[in-house]
This record gives sequence, C-alpha cells and structure tokens, in this order.
Amino acid sequence: SSYVTELENGAVDINKRVLGMPVSLSPIHKSIKQLNRAVLKVDSELQALQTWKFWSPWRNNPLRVRDLNDRLMMTERAFTEREGLSGRPWYKHMVSCCGFGCWFITYHRAYGKEISQIYGPSLYNDYGAEAYPGVDDAIQTAKKANTSESWQSVQHEIHRVARVISQSASVLSGGFS
Repeated sequence: SSYVTELENGAVDINKRVLGMPVSLSPIHKSIKQLNRAVLKVDSELQALQTWKFWSPWRNNPLRVRDLNDRLMMTERAFTEREGLSGRPWYKHMVSCCGFGCWFITYHRAYGKEISQIYGPSLYNDYGAEAYPGVDDAIQTAKKANTSESWQSVQHEIHRVARVISQSASVLSGGFS
C-alpha cells in the first residue's frame, strides 16, 4: 500500500532527525507492520469479492461489501484522538491532518504508479508539512530545550502515533466490527 509506504518513509525521516537521541521509533515501526498486514488482508477480501462475475459480488454479498466499507470508513476515524495534537487540540488526526480534521492525501501519477503523499501542518513552518506533525512538533521543541524531559515528550508522541496506527490496523482487519 502506498499509504503504508508513506508512513514508513515518514518514520525513516524522523529516525534520521533523532539519531543519537534517547528516542526509539520501534513502536511506530511495529504498528506500521501491523497496518500493512491489515491492508493485505483487506486487499485479499476485495480481490475475492471482485473475482465473482460482474455485478454479483455487490448484489449477492451486500453485507460483506457493507462490512468492508464500514471498516474502511472507521479506519480513518481510528487515526484520530479526542485530545488532538499537543498544543493544537483542534488537529485531531495524529498521522496526518489538515484544518478540517481529515486525511489530506493527494495522489500523483508518476511513471504509471500511484503515489500518495501525506501532509500535516508543521507548528514551526506554516508552509511546511510533516507525516507525523505531533512528533515533529515535539522534536523541534526538544532540540531547542535539549532536556531529558523534552526528549521524553518526543517518545510520548511516538507512542501516541503508534497507538492510533495500531488501532487503525485493528479496525481495518475487523477487530472492532
């Protein structure tokens, strides 16, 4: 999934920025793997529905189609937290966010492949965007303060992001339906 790839790329970028600091991105990496497994499961379910003749999957299995649609819709919601980003509670989406509290994914066609780019507003750059805006905010603050508490805050934000990715994976795989 291109979304999973973008999440991985965002984690790699963060890892470069916190190299040598007392921070571990393993919770995010584990949750991304969990999400990837869920995506593969949904892809196989969708393939099974589509292998049937023409209109029959939608007509003959409306409950399976409804279940799949509901899980996809609820997966997006699982990426949110009621508290929002630290210091910006109006941004509810923990992985990517926009002023409307939704996924802001744009698709580009490049060399015949569909690539999704995930954007979230950076607290420190009005024109910039980050895959994990809450983690980015905490890193920027920690680099300025350079205290053990500030780096613990970065780790806390990493755990928050990992939690919503894991929740999304559970919802997508049918764990909450």
